[in-house]
Amino acid sequence: MTYFVCTQIENPCQPGNQVAVTEITVQDLAALGITPQSIGMSVTLGFGLVFSLVMTGYVLGLVLRFIRKL
Repeated sequence: MTYFVCTQIENPCQPGNQVAVTEITVQDLAALGITPQSIGMSVTLGFGLVFSLVMTGYVLGLVLRFIRKL
């Protein structure tokens, strides 16, 4: 798989500053924007989303059970 990495800090990257990278190394991942902070944020967001959905389902189940008992 080939990635195009910008050699200069600019957005959008000019075609003259793009380099094709075929092997992924730690430097290339950082150049692509995949950093420990971004991975941590993704894991935290995923965990928070799943946890909030589980808690919403649990509370909804409790409310429905309480309504049926009345």
